Amino acid sequence: MIGNILIATDLSERSEAALERALMLKRQHASGLVIAHIIDQPKSSLDVERRSKAAHKAINSWLLSLPPADRADITIKVTTGTPQWELGRLAHIHNCDLIVLGAHQYKGGHDLLIGSTMEGLARSGNCALLVVTGKRPGAYDKLLLGIDLSLYARFAVRMAMSLAPQADFTGVHVLPTTPGPDSAPDNSAPEDSNAETEPTALSSEKQIAAARAALADFMADTLGRSLPPEVQADVGGRMTLTVRSGDPYAQICAEAGETGAGLLVIGTRGRMGLPHTRLGTTAEKLLNEPPCDVLAVNSW
Repeated sequence: MIGNILIATDLSERSEAALERALMLKRQHASGLVIAHIIDQPKSSLDVERRSKAAHKAINSWLLSLPPADRADITIKVTTGTPQWELGRLAHIHNCDLIVLGAHQYKGGHDLLIGSTMEGLARSGNCALLVVTGKRPGAYDKLLLGIDLSLYARFAVRMAMSLAPQADFTGVHVLPTTPGPDSAPDNSAPEDSNAETEPTALSSEKQIAAARAALADFMADTLGRSLPPEVQADVGGRMTLTVRSGDPYAQICAEAGETGAGLLVIGTRGRMGLPHTRLGTTAEKLLNEPPCDVLAVNSW
């Protein structure tokens, strides 16, 4: 189960899908809901007052359109400051397990996410981050788990099972294509290089079989650590494991499309003070250009 949920709204159309999703999760988990609007870079105290009144009016108008039962346990917070820090502060104060944001509209360019509210929360937030695209507005009945066999992925799997315990799960592990065994490693290549590499013996059927076995062991161990024995068999019966080879972002997006997943769950390892690359180029791109809703789980 999920505890309190914080939904950040900028009062734009893209926030509507995020509001609807947060409300849906509130109903499913009997959670408290905090609706936050952050006034960024106000011009004056009068500007703050004007924008604050407009935000309260817009949010209250939306709340009045809901059935009375849905309005319970909802708190409105309109504050000024840097969105990343204010949302993190509010999530901490209200003991939130989840922050919900509407997806940014991708317009191309390099490093779109760097310095944004989304990137900051994914890297240093104190709870999980759900980025809502609105592409599949129904309940989360099909989840895709991006598994890199790390500790971070273990936390992500646990969060996914808490968020949608009755869903069908697909766990995907991607083997990146790599140079052949006779090739010297190119340490000068950038981490986010888009150069395509032909599959080699390192992506052979034997390696894929070994990766499948490792993935199966990882998931069995994760379920064993996370669920009571009587529940493990039920969840395991709704879980499919697959290994793909190629560019991680492209392969995860392809798997999301083929499975019809409404939510992709990934683990992130970001921490304040660490270089930008620690967020991971694949995680960054999935948040920038999500194939569906994306849940980014920060391990600590």
